Amino acid sequence: MIKPYSLIVLIHISLLLISPSSWAAGNWQYYQNKAMDFYQQGAYAKAEKNAKYAIRIAKRADNGKAFNASSLNLLAFIQIANNQPDAALSSINSAIHFTQDIYDDEAPQVATLLFNKGDFLEQTGNAEQAIEAYSQALDIQRFEDLSDTASLQEALKTLHALTRLMNEEQKYEKVAHLIEGFMAEKTDTVNVVFNETLRQISYTLADAQAELKQPDKAQQTLKKEFSREENALEANDERMSETLERLAIILDDQGKQASAAPLREKALNIRSESGKPSLANVMNLNELALDSQQKQDYENAKELYQKALNGLKELGQDKGVEQALILGNFGSLEEAMKDKKAAQVLYHQSLALHERNLSQPLQAAYTAARAGAIFYSERDYPKAEPLFLQSLSWMEKAQAPTASKQIALENLIALYDAWNKNREKSKFLRQLKVLNE
Repeated sequence: MIKPYSLIVLIHISLLLISPSSWAAGNWQYYQNKAMDFYQQGAYAKAEKNAKYAIRIAKRADNGKAFNASSLNLLAFIQIANNQPDAALSSINSAIHFTQDIYDDEAPQVATLLFNKGDFLEQTGNAEQAIEAYSQALDIQRFEDLSDTASLQEALKTLHALTRLMNEEQKYEKVAHLIEGFMAEKTDTVNVVFNETLRQISYTLADAQAELKQPDKAQQTLKKEFSREENALEANDERMSETLERLAIILDDQGKQASAAPLREKALNIRSESGKPSLANVMNLNELALDSQQKQDYENAKELYQKALNGLKELGQDKGVEQALILGNFGSLEEAMKDKKAAQVLYHQSLALHERNLSQPLQAAYTAARAGAIFYSERDYPKAEPLFLQSLSWMEKAQAPTASKQIALENLIALYDAWNKNREKSKFLRQLKVLNE
């Protein structure tokens, strides 16, 4: 499926061209404007017809190659929007060719068109070719004078598109090398002031560093970004909370929950001051509740879980996977507080939501196992059995770690042993043996 696209680069390339002055150029501008208007209205057939009129007229205009390149670029956007990817790529390649003839292969106008080509290729699922086009654009832009804001923004936009896609393709080492190299080259330009695109690039770099098992580097990247934000943004700007939340996740992954919790609290305060309810705020409350639960501050954890659930209800998102996750965690709190009945209610509410939308099968498996374990402890084996079986099934679907699958199998073995069902017990003993080989 072709994804949404942006008009920004389209308008920008048009402004790079010489303003029309001749009769032919004037007529070209008329059809070019009509094509743009129809495109913005979603009338793609009419837009394409007028763009092609503009291309015919451009051939008779002074500086016709420049007008032709602009119209071909517009035509490519129209065609990609109208689900004609092959035609769009042909048009953008022609636009690149004409622009190279007018300027040279390393002109900034060529880089802009190469970025457009990369965007089209990415939209049509051609990731490797898109990476090549983005790379060609960046090779031009990174050697330009980036002291002016417009040139810097174009280069950052290309760097972000390229490295974001590389991360999606799991090219983490290349991402880290590319961004770190760019930052080192342009240290006086990019490392001082806040820039929204640079914020996204910082997130991309931190993600790559985390995947490369470099958590300290990822923390350093995010701390630098937060420092820029603190110096430039309002105290209640939610972008700062997102950076803090990303830092907290890295610390969580290192088992440093005690260091992560203050960052989550700070992020929560920022989001609260913004006055906007958000899903991120809800999940912060969930993480803080888990932290309180681990510290056995059960009353505070209970209050935080309830706030999180209330937040989802306020957002109208109390039927999704987030609700299921929080209910499962809340259930584990009630179980820790020795209220098994309340825990079962919450576990089953969670499982009902997971069954409707199994986007987190591993978490669903853990909740099913907890609910089954309560019935097992009460010797209610007929009720424990389907929950343990469901837990194993979801673990297999989630490709869970071996240790988790082992526990799921051991639960079933213990159940059937207590229930004197030796045939079923033998079945899962064989599976456990195979798993441990």
